[in-house]
Amino acid sequence: MEDNQKYQQILETAHQLFWKFGIRRVSIEEICRESGVSKMTLYRFFPNKVELAKKVITNMFDDSRAKYQALMAQDIPFEEKIKQQVIMKFEGTKEMSAELVKDIYSGWNPELQAFFGEMAVKMTMMVRNDYVNAIENGWIRKDVKIDFIFYMTQKMTEMSTDPALLHMYGNNIQSVIMEFMNMMFYGILPRHNE
Repeated sequence: MEDNQKYQQILETAHQLFWKFGIRRVSIEEICRESGVSKMTLYRFFPNKVELAKKVITNMFDDSRAKYQALMAQDIPFEEKIKQQVIMKFEGTKEMSAELVKDIYSGWNPELQAFFGEMAVKMTMMVRNDYVNAIENGWIRKDVKIDFIFYMTQKMTEMSTDPALLHMYGNNIQSVIMEFMNMMFYGILPRHNE
């Protein structure tokens, strides 16, 4: 394998293992074994597991941002864009373990938590601008406080690591996230177009 292939293999393997088991639990040795590279090769690209995790997270955010921007550029009604955002969230959280979410939000590694927070703020600002535009165009209720939406989103994220809540959903973090997304955008009343 050439260097670029090794680099990509490390990233893909780390992504799969982190999503399945969380960052804290996965060792450098496991990543090397599963990706078929030596520790020396891995350390040539990444000085430590946290830097590797940052790159995996950056890739995830870059991919999410590109998909989101492509969706928002489509000439479809805003309501359809919301539906597609929910589907994107569903797809983006597949295979994501509760351990990964806990590792990011629990403060296990303050550097990683701060990095994830910075990436999330950038994404939030982009989405916020689109939602402000949607309010101005009448696509979202004018009486909705945009900051409330993002406050609730943050609180929902914090709640997603609650063991009691996770237990209600069979420890399936994706189900918890989708429940939050559906509650946020559709409330508790049945949708008439289902």
